[in-house]
Amino acid sequence: MAKKEAPILKTERLILRPKTEKDIPNMHRMFDNDEVRAFLGGYPPRDKHSMLKMVRGRKETEWAVVLKSTDEYIGEVLLPKIVDDYLGEIGYLFLREHWGNGYACEAVSALMDHCGDALKLKRLCATIDDKNERSKRLIEKLGFTLVAVLPEADFGGRVADVAYYTRVL
Repeated sequence: MAKKEAPILKTERLILRPKTEKDIPNMHRMFDNDEVRAFLGGYPPRDKHSMLKMVRGRKETEWAVVLKSTDEYIGEVLLPKIVDDYLGEIGYLFLREHWGNGYACEAVSALMDHCGDALKLKRLCATIDDKNERSKRLIEKLGFTLVAVLPEADFGGRVADVAYYTRVL
């Protein structure tokens, strides 16, 4: 049986598609950037072999975000968890040089539409390192509401104060 892939989603400037091996150099640059890593849960990989495993092990709920004009990988969006076909957790990360251009908002909005229209989810949540002010502003702009800040919580395998947001679709 063929592996199920993430569907292609398009926005004005972006395409969300399954990750491919050609994305690995930019993935490596993103995951190796200390500013990007500062707010990621757990201990994300730094080596290209781990990136290859990520690409080959991709799921139908993980998308590369690429520029429509060049197919250049600039980040990714994902649904690391879906619970009871009701609640989805949303995640995203982008190359540092693409912060502040509205790409994250555009990509996450497309993913949110997909969650409601195709996946029929009723609610989304986001867990964000409480120090990540940019990410909190983005998720609030997209209509998420802060439910709680969990002090010294498990944030993907590391301890951090975690802001927990939700949004009804």
